Amino acid sequence: MATLNVHCPYCSHKQPVEHADDYSPAYAVCKSCNRRFIVEPVATGVMVYRDGEAPCCSDPECRENELAASGQD
Repeated sequence: MATLNVHCPYCSHKQPVEHADDYSPAYAVCKSCNRRFIVEPVATGVMVYRDGEAPCCSDPECRENELAASGQD
């Protein structure tokens, strides 16, 4: 597990987020405002998206649905 330091896209609260040691997007919950957001490690750092505003490839639920529909894992 890696720890990423990110700012909540809703309230800007800076916080550490635990994440797998890969580039897969994951959900996190802000410790300050309690809202869910998406954290995605990229080669140049970390992308943070509001829930529902990320492109499909960066949204864990959408990505899972797309891969399931295509028969890939």
